[in-house]
Amino acid sequence: MVERPEGDKEFVARALPWVRRAFTIGIVAFILWRLTQFGWAELLANLPQNPIFYIVQIIAYSVLPISEVVIFGRLFGQRLWREWPVMLRKRALNNSVLGYSGEAYLVFWVKERLGLPRRKALSAIKDNVLLSGFTTAAFAIAAAGLLILIHPALLDKNELAQSGERSFLLFAALFGLALAIGHRFRERLFGIGSKLILFIIAIHAARLVATYSLQMLQWDIGIPEGTMMLWFTLIVVQLLISQLPLLPNRDLLFVAFILEFAPASGVDPAALRAMILTIYLIYQLFNYFALLATTAMPTAHAYNEEAREPT
Repeated sequence: MVERPEGDKEFVARALPWVRRAFTIGIVAFILWRLTQFGWAELLANLPQNPIFYIVQIIAYSVLPISEVVIFGRLFGQRLWREWPVMLRKRALNNSVLGYSGEAYLVFWVKERLGLPRRKALSAIKDNVLLSGFTTAAFAIAAAGLLILIHPALLDKNELAQSGERSFLLFAALFGLALAIGHRFRERLFGIGSKLILFIIAIHAARLVATYSLQMLQWDIGIPEGTMMLWFTLIVVQLLISQLPLLPNRDLLFVAFILEFAPASGVDPAALRAMILTIYLIYQLFNYFALLATTAMPTAHAYNEEAREPT
């Protein structure tokens, strides 16, 4: 196999962040352009009014940090319930700063706070990332398959639908192959035993069920005339978008999708657009508030100082 010259590798490494930034800027520009076309007054007039809508979002936001307290408590062999703000900061870093910057922060936090070797921390965090990705992919396949079973009209006989069905089957087959290979080489891939692997998968599965159930509940509170079929379909779309490789800000991509899909949703398009955009903006506010609130943590300063150390 011909290796890529070092100059090409360096160019790709430098260009990729700019490509991702350009993609994000393009999506933001598209959303702003479309919202301007729809009318900002219409958007503001259709903001959700029920306070329970916002309470459900707070609960949904807390599901991931709580699940990671349980998971990393088992991986590190320590009780971490008092350290849940660390997982809150980890989530905020990943979602609003840079993908996997939360994992980098956690490596330094574990070394500083728990006194564990960096190699052990990296191994545990790597295992969790792999198992989280596996569980989410399996969840997306299962949800898409269930949607096809309960709503077969999605696969009416036309070229686009048949192509989509083939793509789904191919993705499912590739996932099954990856699962078989992962099982065969699990001792090399993971630094933990099978029982702990199954435990972490179970926690991630419970997290996904809780998160998306709360999201469907929130949508139903925001737009009571919506149907469970509509909300489940949007959940499947969101899951599939989350599986797109290399793309940053997939949440923004889902918002852009909703802007165009809203007229065909069967509910008030303006209300649907306003609700999804409101949820996205509130999540961003949560992320920045979490970053500000946890900045005073001593371990946050330890991370920032160690991250600047020369390598």
